[in-house]
Amino acid sequence: MRVSSRTPENPKSWQETGSSTALTSLTMAPVTRIFIHAQAGPIDFGLVKTAAALLLLLFVILWAGEAAKAQVAATEPAQATMPHTTLVIFADHRMEDRQWAALIDALHRNQMEAAAESQSMVVTYEIVRGDLMELGLRVETAVVVYLHGDCTLAPLPRRAAFGVPLGWVREDHGHIEPFVHVDCTQIGQVLGPQAQGLDPDRRNAVMAGAIAWVILHEWIHIATQNAAHAEHGIAKAQFGVADLMADGGEAVARLRRHL
Repeated sequence: MRVSSRTPENPKSWQETGSSTALTSLTMAPVTRIFIHAQAGPIDFGLVKTAAALLLLLFVILWAGEAAKAQVAATEPAQATMPHTTLVIFADHRMEDRQWAALIDALHRNQMEAAAESQSMVVTYEIVRGDLMELGLRVETAVVVYLHGDCTLAPLPRRAAFGVPLGWVREDHGHIEPFVHVDCTQIGQVLGPQAQGLDPDRRNAVMAGAIAWVILHEWIHIATQNAAHAEHGIAKAQFGVADLMADGGEAVARLRRHL
């Protein structure tokens, strides 16, 4: 796995103001108008007293409202909201429906293991196929995945890739961007010998499990905003054949026993 760096121009960000600030500014607007009106022309002490009384009453109402909110917050148990992430996956080459189904199934199975390794991966999420994505899709948080090369596992007489990057994310001024890149061609060259004698469904299961591990590995980098690696599990720096076939699927589990 690899975290690469680049330094393009930093896009400006903006922050939405909180609702309490908006409420205060809206509520205080009439008071401002009252004081402007009171100070225009000769002093009318009766009007000043009326304005002061209204201002005092307004502050009492605001204070009572905030106190009530604080009391409710203290007495009612806090409901933790779990972040929701949409995983959008695009493939360079067309993938069959059964390949998509195998990949989505593998992601669902292995995401639980990723969540066990990193608290940042404890999220609710949905997976969207890029080829079926509707225009104008609205999401809370998105992680976009690009599958490069051919994601169809073909039998090979021998392993054709060693020590190559299988996936990567990019870092921009210390921020790891929510874009995952997976090299399907390299994965296929690593696992090609394991595909000999397998029917298409089993090859799909092997490839899907490997792609899922790479995606989740890079997703951990994004979720934690940390380029460091663990010694074991999905977050470790390098994957061998056994790691790529560590998916919990029955077909893959049978193959692992013969490695």
